[in-house]
Amino acid sequence: MKLWLTTLLLLFSVSAGASLPQELQWQFKVLLDDREIGSHQFTVSQANGSQTIQTDASFDVKVLFVNLYRYRHQNTEVWQGNCLRSINAETDANGEQFSVAGQVNDSYFQVNTASTEKELPACIMTFAYWNPAFLTEDKLLNSQTGEYEDVTITRVGEESIQVNDETLAAVKYLIDLKAGPITLWYGARDFRWLALESVAAGGRTLRYDPLMIPPSGNAQALPIETVVN
Repeated sequence: MKLWLTTLLLLFSVSAGASLPQELQWQFKVLLDDREIGSHQFTVSQANGSQTIQTDASFDVKVLFVNLYRYRHQNTEVWQGNCLRSINAETDANGEQFSVAGQVNDSYFQVNTASTEKELPACIMTFAYWNPAFLTEDKLLNSQTGEYEDVTITRVGEESIQVNDETLAAVKYLIDLKAGPITLWYGARDFRWLALESVAAGGRTLRYDPLMIPPSGNAQALPIETVVN
């Protein structure tokens, strides 16, 4: 299994470097239960053999025009293949400030937050939803807190989901982690990231519905389901 997994990840890395368009974009509207509260955008750019991922999230939960919760998150990551090379993230979670900065060195990945400094393995991944290779990981770096979190990722099965006005066959995955489960959907044929759902405070449902995703054929396809059970 380990050899087979390593081979698949190597193939994905080569494929990503060879065929990724200059820029891929995901734009999601974010809903809390059925109420729209904001947006989250992801832009993946490629140049000189590396990928730069920029994310920008903005949520506001209001009741009778009173803002009860405000969330802002900006993050820039640089990747080479399936290894994170650097990260710079700033988050305002309802007034609580988070900062995460990290960079790879010769033998480890250095992560600094406002309160901690730590050395992680040289090749790590964040919750890189746009890259289905992350579904093979059992530890991921949280770009908001800087924690290197234990995760269990399970392939749940296949189902149809609605993306804009189109019904697509999708593969469903479940991420179990300390903060609560995250559900993800990927295109069954091309493994484009399609949607996300998680549990928010009070048992409410936070969902990402796509406004823009890369066209079919522009995202890398890899049969990850063969190694993620």
